[in-house]
Amino acid sequence: MNLTRKLAAVLAADVVNYSGQMKSDEVGTLTALRFLRKDIFEPLVSEHRGNVIKRMGDGWLVEFASVSDAVRCAFDIQTAALRQSALQLRIGVHLGDIAFEEDDLFGDGVNLAARLQALADPGTVLISDVVQRSIDERLSEVFRTAGDQKLKNVQAPVSVFQWAPPEAPPPRVAPQSHSQSLLIGVLPFDSLSSDPDQEFFADGITEEIITTLSKLPNLLVVARNSTFVYKGRSVDIKQVGLEQGLDLVLEGSVRQNRDRVRITAQLIDAKTGLHLWADRFDRLIEDVFEVQDEIALRIATELQVELLEGEMARFRGSGTKNLEAWSSQLKAIESCRKVTKESFGEARREAERAIALDPTYSAPLCTLGFICTVEARHGFSEDREAALAQARECARRALEIDSYNPEAHAVDGFADAINGNLDDAITKFDRALALNPNHADVAARLSLTLAFNGQIADAIRVAQQAITLNPHYPGWYAGVLGFAKRLDGKYEEAIEALREYSEMVEGFGHLDLAIVYSEMGEIEAARKAAQTVLKFRPDFRISTWKKTQLYSSQQRLEQDCECLRKAGLPD
Repeated sequence: MNLTRKLAAVLAADVVNYSGQMKSDEVGTLTALRFLRKDIFEPLVSEHRGNVIKRMGDGWLVEFASVSDAVRCAFDIQTAALRQSALQLRIGVHLGDIAFEEDDLFGDGVNLAARLQALADPGTVLISDVVQRSIDERLSEVFRTAGDQKLKNVQAPVSVFQWAPPEAPPPRVAPQSHSQSLLIGVLPFDSLSSDPDQEFFADGITEEIITTLSKLPNLLVVARNSTFVYKGRSVDIKQVGLEQGLDLVLEGSVRQNRDRVRITAQLIDAKTGLHLWADRFDRLIEDVFEVQDEIALRIATELQVELLEGEMARFRGSGTKNLEAWSSQLKAIESCRKVTKESFGEARREAERAIALDPTYSAPLCTLGFICTVEARHGFSEDREAALAQARECARRALEIDSYNPEAHAVDGFADAINGNLDDAITKFDRALALNPNHADVAARLSLTLAFNGQIADAIRVAQQAITLNPHYPGWYAGVLGFAKRLDGKYEEAIEALREYSEMVEGFGHLDLAIVYSEMGEIEAARKAAQTVLKFRPDFRISTWKKTQLYSSQQRLEQDCECLRKAGLPD
């Protein structure tokens, strides 16, 4: 027998009630499992330096060289799954011997991890006492004893410990880019001078940056007392990350020369030690406090780009030095993710606040213009024409500030589309993409307009282009692709995309699914989708919905309405 043995931390994970869910909804369960595997489990395992050693359909075994990596990975997987996935997981972690023989593996590490997983409550992480003793104090504090447990095929009882979210939310779908906050530590900036006064100055800069960063959304900042213990020490960033439980570390230096100061800053991934961003700021002493906001804004943007929203973050947030204006603009974008009158009202307030804070900031003008178009289309505004006029005015003002702003042309184009001028709208979207071919949001809106105009092949191509441009794409991109696939008669592909949409954005995608199933003659499935529509929109009426559609073909619109009637939705 040719065995390969080693000591490793093993994470065992399994989907709760997978067989039962397959019986009730095979297609939906498979789609949810694919999303869980591709968008949550495997990326997080890779991020935490794990290696999937066995896949079992609805379960996994993963090995880690580091016990802390295994436990942190388990936390992150459960947190993301609880917030994003329609499926729940049980996870167990054990440190022990594992043995490989050809295509199989076994050993104490594998067996106990699997037993702990089976014993765990849904949504929790269960670890053995050896893991509890092997992790640092900060990690171990979040576990609570679950007593001594008798595990199958294990002679002596095992002391086990459980972690569960403080208030585990019910499973719901949300974009991955907003699944969790990141934890950053700011190390004391080095003073490149022997003058004690300049050292105090460097400490003051560090403290102000900590304060400024703490105002940013989706970012948790470690308190000053936790990071100033490293003052004056040469440190290993990855070690600091392990000791403090950090995702990111900011370090830098300050050099003062008469009336000028040079501040350098580097943002580092605490898990890999890789630099994500670095820059240098030369300023007059009297302007130094502006640098703190500037550094914070650069960090915030790079976090959005590198770790959360991809390149779209630069298009949505760049163009201001005002931290509060930037924050309000991002909040406005966030509120636009849910298409309700209330959420768009909140988005409008945040966009208007950003404009008031920095009138030379073109991004929130475009956001406000987009809000106006949605309010006009969905009847959120009492005066449709006034809303469209405001959208065009926002686009005009944005172009006065930045004549190369593609979003402004797109806002103007979408106003045309809502007014029924689809050809003019497509021309303006094309102009926007000529200015910036990488603007994924513009491409997605162009795809939607092309589909309504009957240019289906182009709509599919552009929707796929948008998804390629923005790997962290929001759910409505999948909805746009599913819409175009439906109009093309590619029903199975449409269903896959629309199910993805419904998983990523709660309450959406079901209306198109009702139409698809009606067109396929699967009336029972259509009625089920229609009931889901009414669950989220109890006041839905076909006659009201009809007014929001932008079809150039009245025949196509009537065909959709008839499909919705067959599905049982009220006129």
